[in-house]
Amino acid sequence: MTVLREHPTDEITRMPVRSRAFEWTAGILGVLAAAVGAWMYFVPSDWFLGGLAEGWYLGAFIGAGVLLAFAFGVAANRAFALDDGWSGEAVTWTVLSLLALAAAVVFTVIWIV
Repeated sequence: MTVLREHPTDEITRMPVRSRAFEWTAGILGVLAAAVGAWMYFVPSDWFLGGLAEGWYLGAFIGAGVLLAFAFGVAANRAFALDDGWSGEAVTWTVLSLLALAAAVVFTVIWIV
């Protein structure tokens, strides 16, 4: 039995490619949150929730930045794992993730100040 388990093979096995539904869902929710935030920016103050308009659009932008950073980070991790290192795709997804996270931090600071 040991001979069968230790039999050398020339076949290279890889992990199966996972579904990209997870990062697509987070990315689409992030884009929708950014769209809602952009719409809330232009809501008139006499709207029935107009007094909350500032908090709503900044909160939506912060949420969008966090969701997009998460989605881009998962895509960067996948590209890093599949390419066995820092490929152009992995670097691109990482830069996009860091930019989205930086945008979320900037909107958080704007909201606090």
